[in-house]
Amino acid sequence: MQRAIPNYEGCRRYKDVSVPWAEYDKSRSNEIKRILDLSELFEELDKPVRRREFKLSRLVILLFFKIFFGLSYRSIASAVKDLGIYKMLGMKRAPCYKTIQNTMKYLSEDILSRINLNLIPDRVKLAGVDSTGLKTHQKGAWVVVRFGKEQKRDFKKVHILVDLLSKKIIYCLLTKGTSSDSKQLKKMLRGCKGWIKIEIILGDTGYDTRECFDEIDEFGAIPGIKVRKNSSTLSRGSPVRRKAVIAQKRDNEKWREKFGTP
Repeated sequence: MQRAIPNYEGCRRYKDVSVPWAEYDKSRSNEIKRILDLSELFEELDKPVRRREFKLSRLVILLFFKIFFGLSYRSIASAVKDLGIYKMLGMKRAPCYKTIQNTMKYLSEDILSRINLNLIPDRVKLAGVDSTGLKTHQKGAWVVVRFGKEQKRDFKKVHILVDLLSKKIIYCLLTKGTSSDSKQLKKMLRGCKGWIKIEIILGDTGYDTRECFDEIDEFGAIPGIKVRKNSSTLSRGSPVRRKAVIAQKRDNEKWREKFGTP
C-alpha cells in the first residue's frame, strides 16, 4: 500500500515560537557573572569567623547556581562533585545536597534584599504588577471534617512588581487578604524610587484608579493599565487616565500592540 504524503500547506502554526537565543544566552551569562561579582557581599556571612567545614559565602554561590539553572538540590550537588566546582571555590570536598539546602536559613532578609538589588538591572523596559491570595494554615479543613461547620480561614495577599522580561521580582508586599490592590501600588512605587527606572508598568482593571495612574506617571513610567468598559473619558483630576481611556476606546487592538499585552 502506498503511503499517503501529508499535506503541510494547509497547516499553520497557532503561535510564533521564534526565540532570540543569542540574547538569551548573553543574559544568562551576565547573570552568572553577577553572582560571582557578589562574592564580596557573600563574604560578610563568614564574619565572625566560625569553625565550619564549608564557608557560607561558598555555599551561597552554589545555592544561587541551583536557583538560576532551575536544578534540584541533588542535581547541583552531583554537578559540584563531578565537575570539580568545589575545587574552584576552594573547598576541600564537595558538600552534600542537604548542606546546600540548609544554607537558606542562614540568609537574613537584609542580605536577600541587597542581593536582589544587585541582580536587578537599573533600567527595566517592561514591568507588571499583580497580587494573589494564599492561606496561612489549614486548621479550618479539620474543623469542617470533625464538626461539620465552616471555619473562618485566615488569608494573606502577596503584591508583586516584577520585571516581565527577566522574570525577576522588583518589589514584594505581604498584606491582609482584604487589602486593596490599588492602595498597595503606591507603597511599592515609593519603595522603588531612587534605585530603579521603569519605562512601562502593566496592570489589570484592579489598578484602574486615578491614584494609580497618577502615581505611575509621577514615578516616571507609562501606565499600561486596562481600564473598565464603562470608564468615562472625563479627566476629573487625572489627565493621564483620560488619555488611556480614549486610546483604549478608540482602538483597543492598537493599544494592546503598543504595550505588548495579550
